[in-house]
Amino acid sequence: MALSSPRASTAARALLLLLLSSLSQEHSAVKAAFTSSPSKSATSTNRHHHLHYATSTKSTSPTYGIDAPYNEANYDPHAAAEYYKDRPIESFYRLTQIVGRSSRFIVDSILDAKLDREEELVDQRSEELLELISDLGPTFIKIGQALSTRTDLLPAKYAKGLTGLQDAVPPFSAELGRQVIESELNIKIDDVFSELSLQPVASASIGQVYRGRLRSTGEEVAVKVQRPAVLSNVALDLHMLRSLAPMYQKSKEINTDLEGLVDAWGEGFVNELDYRAEARYTTEFSKAMKERGLGSVFAPEVVEELSSIHVLTTKWVDGQRLADSDADDVPRLCGVALNAYLTMLLDTGTLHCDPHPGNLLRTPDGRLCILDFGMVINVPEDLQLSLLEFIADLNAKNYEDVPDDL
Repeated sequence: MALSSPRASTAARALLLLLLSSLSQEHSAVKAAFTSSPSKSATSTNRHHHLHYATSTKSTSPTYGIDAPYNEANYDPHAAAEYYKDRPIESFYRLTQIVGRSSRFIVDSILDAKLDREEELVDQRSEELLELISDLGPTFIKIGQALSTRTDLLPAKYAKGLTGLQDAVPPFSAELGRQVIESELNIKIDDVFSELSLQPVASASIGQVYRGRLRSTGEEVAVKVQRPAVLSNVALDLHMLRSLAPMYQKSKEINTDLEGLVDAWGEGFVNELDYRAEARYTTEFSKAMKERGLGSVFAPEVVEELSSIHVLTTKWVDGQRLADSDADDVPRLCGVALNAYLTMLLDTGTLHCDPHPGNLLRTPDGRLCILDFGMVINVPEDLQLSLLEFIADLNAKNYEDVPDDL
């Protein structure tokens, strides 16, 4: 199959141009910081809504005590702009990290296109891209996960290489993870768990999962722990992406509002950092499906007393990725998944927005389990009505009414 080499080389050149241009701007900002008096840092006035989980609104864990321009689930690009305006060295340092780590891959990709060796080296470059994105941290891992299913934006073999980001992200220190569990939940692990894996059994863009057994009931559970300092890292990366967006849009003469696109994606990503919201959406999904007679699809049951803003505990679910299963009922479960997502979109109005293959499991009893309700959007009723009218007009072949539906 022929590769989309113009897309790969053009994207590499564009990224290099943006990084170098932004590096020049950040250098000017740093220089100004050393020649002018420091100003007071901006603070966000956003606050968390109180929810009845293990921790209060403010985390007491020292591993999450790093400053950020806003709190979890309160994305505010204007607060970030003011915050990092007073911290140009922080932005400059992060940018040099990104440039330093990605420059070799960018240059090699451009040379591959010029020397007509892209197809020969595509497997090697795919592995290098996976390693690069993993090394750049949670924001880029999340972007890579999205690109792994978008062969219209990324050459197919590169995209295939990024599928490793769906459920095999390098973990952070297991010892630190266990410390977080104890400090966030205000417990001693040995008092609550009769078993808890020494190493995480899975690792994702913003957290990793331990497998354990409750001492009180003997039930197996999954304990998801958020990466320490992830909010601070994500906030800085989102600020930099938003700052680069207008420059890239102008240079490529793109009609899309890239700044607005970063904001929309950033809001969902930052919302995902509040595990209390994920716990609520997880519970609501299973309840909504059961009430509608869709018992063949569910989400893991949340253990509320062992969940907090940075730790989420659920009952353990045995299963195999739907995409990897060769069971006879996979086609049926694909239909179940479609029905569930249409129900969320057109009925409940709470839509799971991260349906990559790693989040869809076939259980041994032939049911579908949907994981990770961190990234969710609420669909307005007027949009639901418009979509229903759109589907009805298409079904009735009233094509002249379709533009009005949209």
